[in-house]
Amino acid sequence: MEDFSFMIPLQKGVSSDLIGVASTTSMDRDEEKMSEKALNMMVDDIKTVGVNLFGNHEHNWENTLGVIKEAELKDNQVHIGITLDDANTNPKVPMMMNKLKKGIKLGLSVGGTVTKDRFEYSKELGKRIRVLDEVKIYEVSVVGIPSNSDSFMSIPSAISKSHKGLNLYNSKLCPCCYDTMKGEQCKTCLYKH
Repeated sequence: MEDFSFMIPLQKGVSSDLIGVASTTSMDRDEEKMSEKALNMMVDDIKTVGVNLFGNHEHNWENTLGVIKEAELKDNQVHIGITLDDANTNPKVPMMMNKLKKGIKLGLSVGGTVTKDRFEYSKELGKRIRVLDEVKIYEVSVVGIPSNSDSFMSIPSAISKSHKGLNLYNSKLCPCCYDTMKGEQCKTCLYKH
């Protein structure tokens, strides 16, 4: 068995939770890719057991940002739903949400173990590449530079438009982390208006 790590995109969902693509069949920077079978195994693991969301593959309990229990394979991509930790008790959550709102690209990196692989010839590269056929997923991490070339993201335009119509000051939602404002300053991210 061999450990693996792939980095993929993260998107802000309509609620305070996030959505993203945990893995795809696209080739990564290490000239490796997941097979459809491996992606199906990831989906099964996430739905059956769930995995935690960490920051930068730091697996201490203090580095958990949320949990992932929803997954679906669609168009050779593992789409996931992320339930975030409480922004009032975990200061990294509003920081991450603020970065997404500002358009800072964040990715996801899948960590686990490869249990079966094979090699196939890539016409594009003119050489053999490694295909990961069977995997056991242990965690997903938010990262700054994902391995997969399709992995960078920003807040989807539909979500930006849905927030654009809100008068965040009248509704007392913080424009940075979307938490409820108490007075002039957000208690979560300390934004002042």
